[in-house]
Amino acid sequence: MRYFLCFFLFILPIALQARTTDCFVVGISDGDTFTCLTANLKPIKVRLAEIDAPEKAQPFGKKSRQMLGSLIHKRHVTLAIQGYDRYQRTLATVYDKQGQNINLIMVQQGMAWAYKQYATTPIYAQAEQIARNKRLGLWQDRSPIEPRLWRHSKR
Repeated sequence: MRYFLCFFLFILPIALQARTTDCFVVGISDGDTFTCLTANLKPIKVRLAEIDAPEKAQPFGKKSRQMLGSLIHKRHVTLAIQGYDRYQRTLATVYDKQGQNINLIMVQQGMAWAYKQYATTPIYAQAEQIARNKRLGLWQDRSPIEPRLWRHSKR
């Protein structure tokens, strides 16, 4: 049992490390997607997990992209990787060098929705409700349309 415990305590930090990586942000696609380079210059396309930002052509799409850019473009970030989406983008919670959760900041500023279909953490829905109440960002619009519904209507 003692050997198992020692083995577990040795392996756990390695397993946790495998789920995080640092990278340098080189491009912003929209309010929830960006490209970064790892230390060995491997590009990674990242989708912010648990949130959904307006599409480029959607109202507040440009502002959302600009907000994400102001937070992380040409900066080092840490990715807490959760998996991959159907487009093979890396799904991650993104942290700046101060340890701030960028996904959460986007929702708090009213630049993204909590992605209710995929959110596993209640802080995003709570942050969305506060932003709604304060009419921040996209919540200034009388009837903002969730990006998933907007995408569906454009098909």
